Amino acid sequence: MRVAMIGWEYPPFQTGGLAVHCYELTHALAAKGVKVDFYMPRTDSDITTQDHNIRIIPVAHAKFGAYVTKHAYGPEFFSNVHAFNNDAAEQIAKNDRHVHYNLIHHHDWMTAFAAMKAKYSIDRPMVSTFHSIEFDRSGMWPNEYILNIEKQMAATADRVITVSNYMKGRLVEKLGADIAKIRVVYNAIDAADFKKHWDVSHGKERIILFLGRLTDQKGPTQFLHAAKLVLDKERNIRFVIVGTGDMLGYLINLAISLGIGDRVTFIGYLPDEQKRYVYAKSDVYVMPSVSEPFGITALEAMASGTPVLVSKTSGAAEVTPHRLTVDFWDINQMAEKMVALLRYKVLSETLGKEELHDALELTWDKIAEETMRVYEEIAVG
Repeated sequence: MRVAMIGWEYPPFQTGGLAVHCYELTHALAAKGVKVDFYMPRTDSDITTQDHNIRIIPVAHAKFGAYVTKHAYGPEFFSNVHAFNNDAAEQIAKNDRHVHYNLIHHHDWMTAFAAMKAKYSIDRPMVSTFHSIEFDRSGMWPNEYILNIEKQMAATADRVITVSNYMKGRLVEKLGADIAKIRVVYNAIDAADFKKHWDVSHGKERIILFLGRLTDQKGPTQFLHAAKLVLDKERNIRFVIVGTGDMLGYLINLAISLGIGDRVTFIGYLPDEQKRYVYAKSDVYVMPSVSEPFGITALEAMASGTPVLVSKTSGAAEVTPHRLTVDFWDINQMAEKMVALLRYKVLSETLGKEELHDALELTWDKIAEETMRVYEEIAVG
């Protein structure tokens, strides 16, 4: 089987989990004999692969990552998107004359026009993976142009893959997607990447970690308000916030105004290896997202053996029964559960151990198998 896959990011061109997903999925599919031509924007970085079943095909230069904020949308950004989609569709049609694709598989709205145009030009089935939707990224004020693209790709796709049952419901509710076409394939993780840090020692100061983009969607404001309540009961706590985003200045000022500035550390961006160390060093990981299609950071914390507290509106809550959940808006419950994980060693150790076991079960090999089953439903010879 040969697949024309279209994505906006692929390491080292990455701003978030989309790039990691595309990299891991293509390699897991290739290991099973699927030939993948991965079409992506041309970047300033040379992107190569040693796997003979994968071809990286860059078209049309782009400088924007996938996780731009609604404030970054502008003429140059949309110009990049349109140029890439047009060129990618033309290149797929040209290459199909020589290699013959069995189907087209694309990721998120920024590659939708390329997939739809190619679908009709070479008459091949199309798979759309929704990693998130505009309602999740922008909340109450979605960009109508992007929203319409998402509705169109959901309607055009022969199969829709999404990363959780929570997200499946959102696609039906918000985009009017046909539930019969939707298949849920969870994200995965290479737990071996985290193994070297499993036995890291914890310091006297307990650490509660937030790791994610500093946007409203991820709930950092709720995290800080809950931190204030925790510090009213437990003082030897350090709240560590890892990530960048538009809200950084606001959050620093909020921590100061809450009187907890000396107990909150803002680290900013961390490369993968340092990030894994911080997960393992932490006593609790909190993901208080307002709406989270999956939340691969929770899976990373689980792979580190760190107990997680996640919002009920997250896909990651579905992949393990061994976690605590909370409504994203309920800072009192959020604080109480943080305190419980700090005070009750048996609880935190048991959850951490069971979550690690559950994370080990979510392999990219398994995700590739499930993706191939979706392909087999619609692929043409």
